[in-house]
Amino acid sequence: MNGSGRIYLEHLAVGTERWADGYPMLAENLGGRWVHGGDAGGFAPCQLAYRNDMRLEIISPAGPEAGFMRRFLDRSGPGPHHITFAVPSLEAALAAVATLGVTTFDGRELPFRREAFLHPKKAGIGTLLQLVESDEEVMSQFNPPEPDGFPARAAEPADIAWIGLTADSAEFAADLFGGALGGDLAESGPGWHLFSWGPHRRLLVRQSPARPGMPALWAVPAGVAHLAIGDPHLSPSDLRTAQPAEYDPRLGLRVWYVAGGD
Repeated sequence: MNGSGRIYLEHLAVGTERWADGYPMLAENLGGRWVHGGDAGGFAPCQLAYRNDMRLEIISPAGPEAGFMRRFLDRSGPGPHHITFAVPSLEAALAAVATLGVTTFDGRELPFRREAFLHPKKAGIGTLLQLVESDEEVMSQFNPPEPDGFPARAAEPADIAWIGLTADSAEFAADLFGGALGGDLAESGPGWHLFSWGPHRRLLVRQSPARPGMPALWAVPAGVAHLAIGDPHLSPSDLRTAQPAEYDPRLGLRVWYVAGGD
């Protein structure tokens, strides 16, 4: 199904009350290009594409029923909801994760798409992790038009340097992201690792209190702490140049611009 034949970091999803709450930062400021979206029955995902086709997703409640997104927003407010990895074989990915002692639970299953999840607390990464096996040829045929109110193109698609994540254990994160999920270890330091699945598809994972960069980058105590925008070859040593974007509570995602890189 996954035509690449490899595991890769596909997208970060951010929960909001409505798609439009994510447009100012993700579409206007960061230049996200509309890919697809719609009512999926109780929730509505909207995917935007950036350089190297890295995706950010806005996911909101939909329909009259109070589904998982309604519960998430009522409990936590807007903010990062899940990280998704595309896998060529869901069975193989689940078997690799099982060797780490992490239990999973099933998601929806369609003829062209299957998914499973790692609970954020049981996996010790603070954010829900989704594994998806899909038929990319079929998925590419879902091409609905931009929704009413989607911003006109205002900026070129951003370079996503990495997603910053606080985990319970940097050692376990290495086993999960660098082992079971096939990420390359790009850099490492005391209590932190930078994993890569190619340009623009990177996770900077740290164990508290380790902190490459200033403490404000890690203000979220568990799970996704920030999105770093900058050259895809940035090093955590470049975080000395980090500047925060204006925080939008309707989105709940902390975005930092980082200079540097090759």
